[in-house]
This record gives sequence, C-alpha cells and structure tokens, in this order.
Amino acid sequence: TAILAISLIGVVFCVLPYFAVEAGKKGHINQTLYWIAGCFVLITVPISVLGIVQHLVNWYMPQVQKFVVRILFMVPIFSIQSWFSLFFLSAAPYLTAVRELYEAFVLSSFVYYIIELCGGEDQLANKLRMKDPKFGQHTTCLVRSQCGIWQMGRPFLLNCKYGVLQFVFFKIVGTIVVIVLHSQDSFHQGEWGWNSSYTYLAIIMNVSIAYALY
Repeated sequence: TAILAISLIGVVFCVLPYFAVEAGKKGHINQTLYWIAGCFVLITVPISVLGIVQHLVNWYMPQVQKFVVRILFMVPIFSIQSWFSLFFLSAAPYLTAVRELYEAFVLSSFVYYIIELCGGEDQLANKLRMKDPKFGQHTTCLVRSQCGIWQMGRPFLLNCKYGVLQFVFFKIVGTIVVIVLHSQDSFHQGEWGWNSSYTYLAIIMNVSIAYALY
C-alpha cells in the first residue's frame, strides 16, 4: 500500500507535470491541458474510491449507504469522463451522454436517500401529516392555479418526489434525443433559433428543472 501511494504521488507531482511542461514548450496546449487534468483525476479518483470501499466494508446501514455509494460514484465517473473528453474530442458528446444518464440516476437516488434519512416513506408521511396545512399552499398565482393545494402527509410527499423524478425522466429522454440528433449532425449546442433543436430542448429542460427545484 505504501509503495502504491508513493508511486501515485510520484506520477501526480512529477511525471504528469513533466509531460505538461514539455507539451507546453512545443506549443501543444491541448496536451498540456490533458496532462494537467490527469493530475487532478489521479488525485480525486483514489480518494473517492477509498470512500466507496469504506462504505462497502462498513455496511451497517444498507438502506441508506447504497444511495451514498451511488452518489460517491459520481466523482470517478465525472472525472474520467471529463478527462477522456479532452483527448477524444470526437467522442466527447457520447461520453457526456454517459455522464448525463448517470447524473439522472444519482438525482433519483438522492431523493430516496433523503427519504431514508427521514425514516422511510411511511414515517416521513406521518411527520408531514402533522405539519401546518399552510405548507401545502403555493404562494405564486401561476403555481397555485396549476398545482392547487397539496394536502399534507403522503400526498405532499408524493408531489415532491414526483416533482424531482419528472426531471429525471426528461433528463434521460433529453440525453437520448441529443445522442440521436448529434449522430445526424442536427444538434448544435448553444445555437439559438426557431429552427434549432437546441432551443426547444433547452426550454423544456429549464422548465422541468425549475419545477423540480420548486
């Protein structure tokens, strides 16, 4: 373990910086960015993996820890995806799609993680049932006209849960649509216009995430 740690430190603080400097001297800026990013990947991935392993070894609260492990896996997946995207530019949209799909999975896991921390759905519903009914009333006219009044208890919990999970659904569908459109060269990120697929997808996703945040 000590030898592995020393070797990793040597790679992070000696080998990769050397490659970054040499690439910079030759004017290869992209390679410089790639090696610098590699330093941070080699720092973050082992730390996050260590945290995951510690949870798996100390598996005392599986109903809660399974969601924690899923969330912790974001770090290595996002780090490696971002690093590979710097080098494999043509595959970057598809690598990003993998990250987006996992992000949707983590969002749903986080919702259930919060519910488990509060004692599970039944206990949380009972706690919400004892709250003041005013918490189920919406302050803005637009939301009040569309959503009505949320009854405290299980109906309130389900509305909150479905409000977040609808964004997960749109996130997955949106990612699949982007992959299909990109393969046909019909999707250009950041391009606004009535004839741009990015415009309509951005509007739908922003409305969805706004409702989820609410």
